[in-house]
Amino acid sequence: MADDLIARLRTQAPGKRSAALTILVMAAACAEAATALPVPGATAVADPASACAALKGAKAPPSTFALPTGGASVSEAVLIAANGAVPEYCRLRGAIAAVAANDPPILFQVNLPSRWNLKTVQYGGGGYNGVVVEATGPFKGGALALPALAQGYVTYGSDSGHQTPGASFYDNVQATANYSHEAIKRTLDLTRSLVKTYYKLGPRRNYHIGGSKGGQEGLQAAQRYAADFDGVVSFYPAAQNQSLRLGWNRLWHFAFNPAGGSLDTAKQALLKAAVMAACDGLDGAVDGIVSNPEACGRVFKVERLRCPASTPPEAACLSDRQIRALKIAARPFDFPHPMPHGVDTIGPWPSLIGGDLQLWFGTGADGTQQGFYRATKVQPEALDAADIGLADWQAKILPIPSVFDASNPDLDLFKAKGGKLILLQGTTDMLVPAPMTTHYVEALSDRYGKDLGSFVRYYVVPGYGHGSGAFNMSWDSLAALDAWVEAGTAPATAIAVDANPESKGRQRPLCEYPSWPRYRGSGGIDSGVNFDCALN
Repeated sequence: MADDLIARLRTQAPGKRSAALTILVMAAACAEAATALPVPGATAVADPASACAALKGAKAPPSTFALPTGGASVSEAVLIAANGAVPEYCRLRGAIAAVAANDPPILFQVNLPSRWNLKTVQYGGGGYNGVVVEATGPFKGGALALPALAQGYVTYGSDSGHQTPGASFYDNVQATANYSHEAIKRTLDLTRSLVKTYYKLGPRRNYHIGGSKGGQEGLQAAQRYAADFDGVVSFYPAAQNQSLRLGWNRLWHFAFNPAGGSLDTAKQALLKAAVMAACDGLDGAVDGIVSNPEACGRVFKVERLRCPASTPPEAACLSDRQIRALKIAARPFDFPHPMPHGVDTIGPWPSLIGGDLQLWFGTGADGTQQGFYRATKVQPEALDAADIGLADWQAKILPIPSVFDASNPDLDLFKAKGGKLILLQGTTDMLVPAPMTTHYVEALSDRYGKDLGSFVRYYVVPGYGHGSGAFNMSWDSLAALDAWVEAGTAPATAIAVDANPESKGRQRPLCEYPSWPRYRGSGGIDSGVNFDCALN
């Protein structure tokens, strides 16, 4: 299956081998866009009810798509009445068929507001996908703003091309290709066609926004489909998608195999309290947030919680096995052989700086790895061996991240067309650890040097995890992206708001990496203006 997947996807991979082809595709797309772009503004549909109803049963032939498909059809077209902030819009649902009848389709939803701002935004998915992204609400990290649909955007999403729970779709080559990145392009092409039919105009701008797997999809959009996207917001992206799964397996292994390395709820709380006692005030404010994780790593010593000999298991201390598992998580996992694009390590995870340990240390669930092992046919135990052979690595393991991972720093085409990328990562993310997103940004920095800031912004948010956390970050990232693309106004030091109800809207500045928010020493600690962005 891996060989088939490589053959299917390698022609889509960016880099020198496909640069000429990509430039030709980009030039053609830009030529089409140049003839279709109206002047900036907005347009309204004269008779939305009739126009929406006319789209029911609409067909898109295979020629609509740059990638091979069996065409697409709209099975549902419903005019949805305005509700609160969300205006009237035409909701389209349907399917993009695969070429082969036995391959699953891509199910989609496209939302066409009756008054359109001439822009589209594709919402990314999450996890294994398999559920249609409706794209009618705000993205999780942008709750301060009205939903994109309420701002006049055409919004859309898909199930990425499979309708089965879990990882079983990995057994189908086309479903796996769609999940990797092809569904991004197919869904965009269909949406652009439907937009032109509904409004008689093509979009001025196309954006992508997503987190986790959706953040990885945003990076795929910038790396592989630069001709199609003007801007991307990528939250805690699983850029090293398949490499991460090796790290997750390792965390599980030391916590549960053999038993004894996991922590129950009480011991998780014990550890968290000890971390906070040592590290919370390192930024000058005692606020339940470790804002200087680098200093915390130097100050906090988990060995201070070690149980004395013959201590009962339920005592308020940690066993040697628990301490070992936590310290292994807090160290990078070096691969026996490199992954694509210079990825030779994964982690460390924030196990000792305030990360939520329930996922890997409290439940024993290891199902998140199933997809990788289905695709490689490698048994999980083999990946724990330090002496895994190069032949096995190259034949079974390396091909999967070569098409799944969004770790390629080649954004030349995206940069050349004026594309903008906003990356955002939390320090306490136990699924996608901050060092991995930083690793990707450093690879970009190596490639672009001082020019990186002309099209990339990277923010690391203390206390923010995988869409939640002690500081549940909320920021109008789409507005910041749009202003950057449209007016050339790069994001400055913005103020983010904590969406946790108990925090009552406290604020912190969004600091560009590698800086972090440090309290000035006076003024309320809930106001972002009383913090500076500091460097260690």
